[in-house]
Amino acid sequence: MVAYLWALGVFLSQFYVLSSGQPQPAHLLFALNFLLLGFVYSFAIPFRSQDERLTALFLLAFCGYALIANLAWVLVAQNPAFLKASIYWVYGVLLFLFLLPSLGDERVRRAVALACGASIVLLFLFWATGLGRYEVGSRYQGFFNDPNQMAFYVICVFSTFFYLLRGKGSGQLLFAIGVISVVLVFVTQSRSALLGIFFSLLAAYLRFIDNMAVGSGGRERILAVIIGIVAVPLFLYMLFSLETADVAVSRFAGTDVATQAEIRGYTRLVEFPAYLFLGAGQGLDMRFGSRHEIHSTWVALLFYYGIVGLAIFMAFIARIFLRLDMAGRVAFLGPVFYGISTYGARTPIFWVFLAAAALAAAREVEPSPLTAPVRGLAP
Repeated sequence: MVAYLWALGVFLSQFYVLSSGQPQPAHLLFALNFLLLGFVYSFAIPFRSQDERLTALFLLAFCGYALIANLAWVLVAQNPAFLKASIYWVYGVLLFLFLLPSLGDERVRRAVALACGASIVLLFLFWATGLGRYEVGSRYQGFFNDPNQMAFYVICVFSTFFYLLRGKGSGQLLFAIGVISVVLVFVTQSRSALLGIFFSLLAAYLRFIDNMAVGSGGRERILAVIIGIVAVPLFLYMLFSLETADVAVSRFAGTDVATQAEIRGYTRLVEFPAYLFLGAGQGLDMRFGSRHEIHSTWVALLFYYGIVGLAIFMAFIARIFLRLDMAGRVAFLGPVFYGISTYGARTPIFWVFLAAAALAAAREVEPSPLTAPVRGLAP
């Protein structure tokens, strides 16, 4: 049951029923898993290795710091607006903490991997058959509320699929899903996602080469490289021939960097330097002349939680990133680069991606303990 709930949550995350910022049906499924697993584990999460525990401790340290910082600003500003961000952080941390050990169960891993691949294929079929919405000009958004949401979902789901997929032929399948993912990001015309999706394609290509060469001689590896040299440029040529690609490229060409920096809140780092050490708290953005939050995961972490908060969170990220193999690190950069110009830490699929990456990182360090199923998890 747990495996199906995790998989269904990932699959249904592409369907937004309520307005953005409100809990969607998929998010409630994830929360149901928190309750079920909390009951099974008696709220003592069974991490499989010391490496997983240390990674979780860094995340918990950041979450604790964020809660304290926001609570302090509630008292200072006499306004509860900061509590909303705290709820999002707690939800994301719980999602990571419960999903990571669950993915150690082979049944859960396979179910979530299948859900990721099926989600990308289904989203592609929606676009190809004209289903879905175009509420922002010619930018396709599927059944999301915004094209950027769809693009971020595609990048995170692909990276999750990358980390969870195993077995014979996985390199070829991964490369095919990577190509579809690039097309989907292009039709959203999301500048943030276009920065990251090519890391996804490169990671898929690297894994494709590795899988082609497993148990084979040098000729197979050379063949894989040649296939990539021919296929990737051909695919990109065909992609850029699409009308939607012209629009996507023009969005980059027409970008006014100074204006975007102000709109997205980057200039707050210069205009309000007093908050850079301990943070301004995440809420009441009207204090800084805007109704909107900072449009960058990493700039937001720095401004809202200061150098201290950012350092703790980046230590958590580094523990995962540095333990991945080369292809895994490249795949990790997709969602990271998206976060440069759009805020994505609130999205549950981001935490699914981090849990899958943490599993892959732990597998690189301690491969043997992760092959056994987690006790107490039902299929």
